[in-house]
Amino acid sequence: MGRLSGKFAIITGAARGIGAGIARRYAAEGCALALCDLNAAGVEAFAAELRAQDVEVLALGADVTQRDSVQKFLDAAVAQFGQVDVLVNNAGIFFNAVFEDMSDEQWESMLKVNVTGVFLPSQIVIRHWLANDIRGAIVNLASISSLIAFTHSAAYGTSKAAVAGLTRHIALQYGPQGIRANAMAPGIIDTSMLPSQEDMQRWAQERIPLRRPGTPEDVAELALFLACDESRYLTGTIVPVDGGWLLD
Repeated sequence: MGRLSGKFAIITGAARGIGAGIARRYAAEGCALALCDLNAAGVEAFAAELRAQDVEVLALGADVTQRDSVQKFLDAAVAQFGQVDVLVNNAGIFFNAVFEDMSDEQWESMLKVNVTGVFLPSQIVIRHWLANDIRGAIVNLASISSLIAFTHSAAYGTSKAAVAGLTRHIALQYGPQGIRANAMAPGIIDTSMLPSQEDMQRWAQERIPLRRPGTPEDVAELALFLACDESRYLTGTIVPVDGGWLLD
């Protein structure tokens, strides 16, 4: 029996990168998956790859910043699986911007995707859990930027600090109903969101005690732990996945 056998998980932003890594890890532990991404073609192509491995997968294009889109996706997931047990809020965007030059549009887009895009799925899924007496688990993607500051990263860092704060509030509010919420704070992870491989390796050698960037698989291992019963007494935590970066 896998550690998530009989469970059903929603993962947002699942077409590639960390979201896809988490989906693969959950599937390996027997979890059925409802995957969404703004890139509808990309998430469907990834889902087809998983179905070829006999994984039960629903994949839809969805915009996590739009309530109707998120609700439609949840309704489809519940119609197929009967209920949802785990929500992974992975969808997000990243860019650097000099603070004094940042436009209103840049600021608002970062907060809309990275914060509203966690709020809406969380609220909608929690309503489902409360109505059906389900003791669910939320796994949010914060960032090391939620814990320390970086140059030209005010919007991103602020958005991820908000994710960390929201995680704690959900954990406190809904702990009595058996609903848990935790967040991961990845450091340098080898995905398409990062700069060049050369820059990434240099940063890893200079800043990270383990002397390498992380991988989506590294993050997925923690996401698995936070979703399964082994972490049943853990809620409201922000867990770094940073190779020891915060030690420096």
